[in-house]
Amino acid sequence: MKILNEPIKVMAVFYTDGRIEPVKFRFEDKVVKIEKIMKTYEESIVGNTRMVFVCLHNGKDIFELKYELDSKLWFLFKK
Repeated sequence: MKILNEPIKVMAVFYTDGRIEPVKFRFEDKVVKIEKIMKTYEESIVGNTRMVFVCLHNGKDIFELKYELDSKLWFLFKK
């Protein structure tokens, strides 16, 4: 996997119980649909809390998305 850490646009569902589920995102002018969220966890680096989503696309491509809770920004961290 290649580390990118680039800001991206994400379509996500925010449930009333606090769960977040990314549905698709735009990267290099292409829309990438998320087939399955394989893993979700929270990380905190220097007080900056992020939700991390390890996602599957096309049955083989793995992406790692990060959502910053304070700034409300999404990042494509690994591709």
